[in-house]
Amino acid sequence: MNFIQRAFRHLTRSKTKSLLLTLTFFLIANFVVVGFSISSAAAEAKTETRRKMNPVVEFTMDFDAWYEKYMSLDQEERKTFAYPKPDPELVKKMLADSRVKSADWTRSTMGYADGFAPVEIQRPQKEDEDDGGMFSSSIVVSETLSGSGQKTEQKPNLTLLGLLSPQMNKLADGTWSLAQGRMITQEEIENGSPVAVIDKRLAEANNLSVGDFIKIKLYSNEEMNAIADTQNDNVLDLEIVGILDSAEELSSEELQWASEYSHPANQVLVPLPLYAQRDLALMTLFHQANPKVMEAKPEDYDPSSVVFVLNDPLEVDAFRDQYNQNLDEYLIMDANDEMYRRLSKPLDTLTVFSDLIVAVVLINAVVIITLVSALTLKTRETEIGVLLSIGVSKVKIVGQLFTELLITAMIGFALASVSGSMIAGSVGEKALAMQVQENQTSESAGFVYSSSESLFNEVSQEEVTASYHAGVDAGILIQIFILGVGVVFISTLIPSMMVLRFNPKKILMSQN
Repeated sequence: MNFIQRAFRHLTRSKTKSLLLTLTFFLIANFVVVGFSISSAAAEAKTETRRKMNPVVEFTMDFDAWYEKYMSLDQEERKTFAYPKPDPELVKKMLADSRVKSADWTRSTMGYADGFAPVEIQRPQKEDEDDGGMFSSSIVVSETLSGSGQKTEQKPNLTLLGLLSPQMNKLADGTWSLAQGRMITQEEIENGSPVAVIDKRLAEANNLSVGDFIKIKLYSNEEMNAIADTQNDNVLDLEIVGILDSAEELSSEELQWASEYSHPANQVLVPLPLYAQRDLALMTLFHQANPKVMEAKPEDYDPSSVVFVLNDPLEVDAFRDQYNQNLDEYLIMDANDEMYRRLSKPLDTLTVFSDLIVAVVLINAVVIITLVSALTLKTRETEIGVLLSIGVSKVKIVGQLFTELLITAMIGFALASVSGSMIAGSVGEKALAMQVQENQTSESAGFVYSSSESLFNEVSQEEVTASYHAGVDAGILIQIFILGVGVVFISTLIPSMMVLRFNPKKILMSQN
């Protein structure tokens, strides 16, 4: 008779003991099932949360950390405390990544239409305003030529959007489309070619089409007077290679304060190196004429942030982790982390709670089952002595003890997989509801600014909660039964060592 048959016979003979062991494993397994189900459901809900979020990663500066450090420096140290920007070489490597769908690697500035008219803003007229309101004045303080304080009757009326990559997010998501012509190429960007893409509304207002040329001034005539040599070229002569069809409009609130250059129709796309090279030359002359003003450097024209849109939301974390290493102390890869952290906090709490339950229960299970096995082993000394005396190996006797525990464990775990599933659903949902309520009470909605704010979408806590479903699937069942085998194996270690020390002669003589 082999040890498996003996294990079955012993269980059927000792019905009370077998029933108590099965009940013990059943109770233990219920806690394990609940813990695994809650943890698995929380992980799946976090995955669904990330899937519902736009796959956007912004490579930008951690302004709060940088500003805190800046304020701790003295006046002299602040002069050399650089404003961190994304490394262009790293950005190029990221752009070449197959997970990237599109990216905005741009820097904008204001300009002046020369020989053509910008699209006018149709501002709503309020009853208590007349034509002498705040927008009627033609005098504005210049925002360019930093530190000059020049006043000009010319107002900037265009936005120059300097490109370092043509893979723009608005083209990829359909916000923009090409009505005519083509997009600026990467080669034209790198060569600083004098080309431009303009809005369809701007083209129609001035009867422009692909192949025509437009002139844009970088500075007003009054601002150019701040430069000693005013004969230098202040005008970009650009060939129109594409015309964008865009439905972007200013909101009614924005129309109350917007200037012409902020109108989406007055945005002109150009290669950033073209603008940067021309502007750097002018700023160098300005510095020579005004030595107190800080000298401009080529790196000053690097964009302060890059916004990547990936193909798959579930690739966001891996993408960010890959490129988040060895960054400047004040640079970050932001994937709408503030919202993700806020939404995931209740799920993380549930995961910690469930993992703690499983750990405590398993430790207690090993201790209890080990003690029960060791104590019952003393009552079976005669049985073991007889088996050893007739030549049954100690290994087979240990195998019998292991099999007895394993059978009761598998029965208890099988029953618990049914009851535990129902308990997990009820307990998990109530615990999640409590965590969500506590989270909403304790969290304060702070102001967070991001240049990719329009791409970061909003996911509600209700959507996250709705994706939480605790239950038992095949994966959890496999984990539970593997864990059951592990518990039985560890629990039989001490009894096994006791069996190995048994001497059949001494056992049988003690019985006499």
